[in-house]
Amino acid sequence: MRCAPSRPTGFTLIEILVVVTIIAVMVALLLPAVQQAREASRLSHCRNNLRQIGLAILNYESQQRILPSSSTSQIEFGIWSSNPTDYHLHSWAAMILPSLDQGLVYNQINFNVSALAPANTAPGSVRLAGFRCPSYTGPPISQSPLYGRLSNAYALRNYAAYGATSVGNLYQQPDGVFYARSSTRMADIRDGTSNTIFIVETREPSAAVWIDGGTSAVASRRYLDSNPPGYAGPENSLNYQPYYVANGQGIDSLFGPSSQHPAGISHLFGDGSVRVISPNINALVYDSLVTRAGGEPPPEAY
Repeated sequence: MRCAPSRPTGFTLIEILVVVTIIAVMVALLLPAVQQAREASRLSHCRNNLRQIGLAILNYESQQRILPSSSTSQIEFGIWSSNPTDYHLHSWAAMILPSLDQGLVYNQINFNVSALAPANTAPGSVRLAGFRCPSYTGPPISQSPLYGRLSNAYALRNYAAYGATSVGNLYQQPDGVFYARSSTRMADIRDGTSNTIFIVETREPSAAVWIDGGTSAVASRRYLDSNPPGYAGPENSLNYQPYYVANGQGIDSLFGPSSQHPAGISHLFGDGSVRVISPNINALVYDSLVTRAGGEPPPEAY
């Protein structure tokens, strides 16, 4: 008796294509959820960085009875000067390092000379995880040729201090908390610490060297050269590009207050809270959150 031929046990081409199609659909459905979960984790990490910075600032204030200034030199002096190492230029970020468990880096800094002096090149090149937002995809070191003439390794920070509502005010009449050679006390924040921004994220790839105080403070309005004396554009500075163009002075900033978080930009307030603010916030409302004693009524929502 002759047996019937057995059926092949492998998969047919059609069956393989169906399986591949199902897998592709499942990946397409799951990938956004995975990316969203990763971004939520990165945002949480960034917010924690800001909380730690806030605690360090408050610890500095409790010891010194004043908040750290954005820079220990006048704002007219900085990396754009012909001899920037002639100026002290130490930043708020450097001053709070001991309270961020970065005493080893802090002890390497020679505060008797310029932050940009050769003696401070090594500590200024340390890439501090607490100053880096995990969603930031830019370079870890400054891309500015002005810094490059001194060192090609100056490390960036992704957090900036708020000094004023406009670049003009930052120079002439600072109305924020942290500005050059400031001595702001908590009692000076008459708008209330829960209504006043201390620190904001930044994705600036050049003018954001953490050891340099000359570029460590920002303004809530983008720079507009044709609008003196405040030089404030009509838009808020959140994610505005370019934030500051210096007309040939070599200190352009592509971004000021900014972030790569899809949800918005993380802000540290004076009461230690961290809040995400949309770049679509009304410019006047945003200004009111930056002034330390503007007398504006607290915004109900932003």
